[in-house]
Amino acid sequence: MSGGSIRASGLSGRWAPWWPARPVTDRILKAEAPVAVSGHGKRHLRGTFRAAVLVLVWLSLAALVAGCAGLQPQASPDQRRAAEVNAELGISYLRQNDLRQAQRALERAIQFDPRLAMAHLGMASLRERQGSIDDAVEHYRKALALEPDNPYVQTNLGDLLCRQGQMAEGQALLDRAIRNPSYTARHVALLSAGLCDQNLGNTERAERRMREALQVEPRYPDALYQLARLTYEDGRPFQTRAFLSRLDALGVVVPESLLLCYKAEMQLGNRQDASRCAERLMRDFPDSAEAAELQRLEQARG
Repeated sequence: MSGGSIRASGLSGRWAPWWPARPVTDRILKAEAPVAVSGHGKRHLRGTFRAAVLVLVWLSLAALVAGCAGLQPQASPDQRRAAEVNAELGISYLRQNDLRQAQRALERAIQFDPRLAMAHLGMASLRERQGSIDDAVEHYRKALALEPDNPYVQTNLGDLLCRQGQMAEGQALLDRAIRNPSYTARHVALLSAGLCDQNLGNTERAERRMREALQVEPRYPDALYQLARLTYEDGRPFQTRAFLSRLDALGVVVPESLLLCYKAEMQLGNRQDASRCAERLMRDFPDSAEAAELQRLEQARG
């Protein structure tokens, strides 16, 4: 791992970013996390972690289609266009983490055309970030009613339902998205399905889904991190190291990856590389929860 990397058995070990599986709300890779480039050219992703699938809100712009059935009166062409412009603006604000402006734009979009699925998908993402889960589910369901075959809506809602303990419905939606041959973000649905499986205790199926996500998108850091985490928890630190090495090659650096690196190398008895991971964690993220956990672990070891 360059600039503080670990070396062992020819593999540089380390981690990645985005979602953990355990408490499903642990997820790593937050679409809204600010990114800065360090002097070593590594990307540092900061912020809390939650559903990895939230990022699909941005991707959905290319997939949503117009013309939906519903109870509201049909919007005029001008109203529909105004709704689309405001929805795109709101999603742009979401990407910048400007939630106040995002809410204004998305509310205007829904006011112009309550049957625009894109607007409800954006509003669902916003309400989820604001912690209003019931409202988020309601807007995801509205988007799904308007676009029942939209895999981006299926993935976002399925992921959230799984994280809320509604596994059967969540998995059914994710499976529908995965089976869609035209879905360009199939790897995201596969990872969410794997995390859902892991929370159900089906580690074997979870790993299979995560590996399939990597087959679809080999440079998918969320899947790399989750597999590193899964293999570590399953007592396979050599495989953990390999996945972290691939993550390191992507240039992604977060506290979770460095702490996992430290734990895996300690489990392998490689104190030198474990120390490198620990030093980097304390240097780059001294105020993180992972740095505090590292200090507790080292104190406990004496």
